[in-house]
Amino acid sequence: MDDSPIATDVRTGENLLLAHRDPAVSRALHLIHTRYAETLDVDRLAREAGLSRTVLGERFASLLGEPPMRYCTRWRLQMAADMLKGERSNAAQVAFAVGFHSEAAFNRAFKRHYGHPPISWRRNSREQEDDLPPQQVRYCTAKDGTQLAWSAVGSGSPLIKTANWLNHLEFDWQSPVWRPWLRELTRQNCLIRYDERGNGMSDWDVPDLSFEAMVDDLETVVDAAGIDQFDLLGISQGAAVAIAYSVRHPGRIRRMVLLGGYALGWGLRLSGDELARRDAMVTLTRTGWGSNNPAYRQMFTGLYIPGGTAEQLGWWNELQRVSTSPENAERLQRVLGAVDVTALLPQVAVPTLVVHARHDQVIGFEAGKLLADGIPDAEFLALDSENHVLLEHEPAWKAFWSATQSFFRS
Repeated sequence: MDDSPIATDVRTGENLLLAHRDPAVSRALHLIHTRYAETLDVDRLAREAGLSRTVLGERFASLLGEPPMRYCTRWRLQMAADMLKGERSNAAQVAFAVGFHSEAAFNRAFKRHYGHPPISWRRNSREQEDDLPPQQVRYCTAKDGTQLAWSAVGSGSPLIKTANWLNHLEFDWQSPVWRPWLRELTRQNCLIRYDERGNGMSDWDVPDLSFEAMVDDLETVVDAAGIDQFDLLGISQGAAVAIAYSVRHPGRIRRMVLLGGYALGWGLRLSGDELARRDAMVTLTRTGWGSNNPAYRQMFTGLYIPGGTAEQLGWWNELQRVSTSPENAERLQRVLGAVDVTALLPQVAVPTLVVHARHDQVIGFEAGKLLADGIPDAEFLALDSENHVLLEHEPAWKAFWSATQSFFRS
């Protein structure tokens, strides 16, 4: 077992996609992802890959940025964290279930990776689930009969968050990625959020999975909530939905914040190799999304939160699995790739703050600049981050909330 420090800043995403295109490295990865409970060493991985130890190590490191056994150890710890969250197993049982040969070695590796021994880490993660107001999930019916799940939490002035890729009202509530967001959003507001059609707790089997239907769904939720005026937060594709809604109903929105958004979907925004890579990822969704091997979902996770901890990466992987089906995941991505609200930008009459991470690996920085330049009198904030969804432990988190809260109070 590799006993050296384990990197917690995991960057997979496009690298993992490239690794799976290498047949030999892909075979080694499959063995790690599916047989991690067994005794694995470089010799066995090399035999599976059909390469020498040296060549496998070089190829693996060049594609994934770390040697095979370092990656294997990190993967085992991620699986262990998932077991600790969802089962009553003790540390010894989890240790052997993920391929460690002793509880002591497992405890040392887990503490080095997560900052706490397994049992106290599990206790702390459960205690953190009690610091939000209670949530009641409700349902409303869209124009075409689709059932939409929504909730209202907290007290104060109403704030609506548009749906984004991907949401699940109940699963997000326990997420180490979204839970800090929910704390901030409910601190001084009544937060209204909903699951987009085709995913989460809303209907999955829907005939119309179009951008116009997504805007209609926001109208439906607003009407169900019975509020006349509110602030609006749009993240990722939720920004385009927010823009379209604001043009339809300018008098209902008080102020609007758009984070990591775009006016043009990826199919219209990207070109050349970038477009080919994104299209390949969408195509791969068809066969990989619903499989028991989470390596396919990890490709998306590594792009959305490359600065995430192992716990956050694991939760994001699982969020994708529980949020939608492989068929809907592909359909949603195709629809979002064709979004074009550029003609609406000059019509936005709502005070708007546009925020974008400089090194966003999902939506390039220029997409945020295009929004800010196209919306009359929009304010623009650039954040020093590579995460598409901001994480609580990064400096950009404080900068975002300071600017957002000041903007909403204006």
